[in-house]
Amino acid sequence: MRISHLAAAAGAAAALTLACALPSSADGPLAAAGPLKADRAKVKVFEDPKFHGKYTVFTRSVPNLPARGVDRIGSAKNTGKRTVTFYQHINHSGAHFSLKPGESEPHFGDHSGMFDKAGSLYFR
Repeated sequence: MRISHLAAAAGAAAALTLACALPSSADGPLAAAGPLKADRAKVKVFEDPKFHGKYTVFTRSVPNLPARGVDRIGSAKNTGKRTVTFYQHINHSGAHFSLKPGESEPHFGDHSGMFDKAGSLYFR
C-alpha cells in the first residue's frame, strides 16, 4: 500500500507543478502554448505555374534557395502575415518582386528574369 500512496502523491505533485507553470489566463490547449505571433511569416512555393507540382513551405528568409533543394519556382502563395520578396540570385540580389500578406503569384514568368530563377527570399 505504501507504494500506491507514493505514486498518488507524485502524480498530484506533477499536476500542481504543471498548473503553476501555465499562465493564469490559459483556458485551453492553444492558450497554454502561448500567444500566436502576429508577424508570422509563411510562403508556399510551387515548382510549376498555377500552384501545381511539388511545393515547399518557408517560414524564414532563405539567402540560398538552391542550397535548400529549391531549384525551380513557378508560382507562390503568401499565406503569412509578412511581406516576402523573391530575388533572382542568391544573397538577396538581382531582379526581385514582393508578395504582400494574402497575395499570390500564379506565374513567376510574368516577372522579368524570375521564372525558374529565384535564388533567395526575404521576409520583412
